[in-house]
Amino acid sequence: MNLSFIVDSASDLKIDLEKLDYSLTVVPLNVQFGEDHYLDGVNITEDEFYRRMSLEPELPKTSQPSPQSFYEAFQKEVDKGHDVLYIGISSNLSGTVQSATIGKSMLNEVEQEKVIILDSGIASGGVQILLNEAIELAREGKLLSEIVSNLEKTKSGIKAYVLLETLENLKKGGRISAVQGAIAGMLNIKPMISIIDGVVETIGKFRGSKKGLSKMKEYISEWREENPEKTLYLIHSFPSTDEVIKEFEELFSLSSFPKVIYTRFGSTIGTYSSEKAIGFVAY
Repeated sequence: MNLSFIVDSASDLKIDLEKLDYSLTVVPLNVQFGEDHYLDGVNITEDEFYRRMSLEPELPKTSQPSPQSFYEAFQKEVDKGHDVLYIGISSNLSGTVQSATIGKSMLNEVEQEKVIILDSGIASGGVQILLNEAIELAREGKLLSEIVSNLEKTKSGIKAYVLLETLENLKKGGRISAVQGAIAGMLNIKPMISIIDGVVETIGKFRGSKKGLSKMKEYISEWREENPEKTLYLIHSFPSTDEVIKEFEELFSLSSFPKVIYTRFGSTIGTYSSEKAIGFVAY
């Protein structure tokens, strides 16, 4: 397979890169707590990130990788004689795709022709869906142009739904006032958001997690009726998948799905979702 795949750490991909039969590179975003700088998923783990975020009075800052980081990643794969497909976090959520575009422009003209940048319009598990489709198409012998054409169609139908456990991070980030946060906390309000083409919208507010999860079940059940053979991508910020399963076990059995992939939010999405957020990706 003379095709290399590149994603950024906002894909929340958890995989042993050395065991793959294809070339895959993860370019890390930056995370900053005060004066402390980290590379997402490189020198700060998810557990460390969530633990520190819960203790800090202000939210961490996340930022896109530098153009130089992308240039080096692209150059390394082009030097192998490979075509390169980068699938990035939505440009509506981050400047990462823009940074990758600048990095690509640092290659010479011939090398630039070998690199394609795809704005996923999504993040986390949504990027993984596109990556997995790209890999399968490459294994079938599809050309890079054919792969990208298919991914453009797929990405237009991807939606993510997430139920938030707390509004604490939205309060810290100034998206709601301290008074609004306090009232919501007293009333046990759990907002549900959707992410479509990188645009985040509140689609519901529920008194308690059970009511919110019941609505999530409706969304999942409706999606499943139309897509009975597809893998279910559950996205969350719980410490373990066992806790995610426990949240759903009173509603329906996840074992009834052909395959379930659990993705824990890293720093990019986790900064705003806070802990114990839960959702899924429809595609």
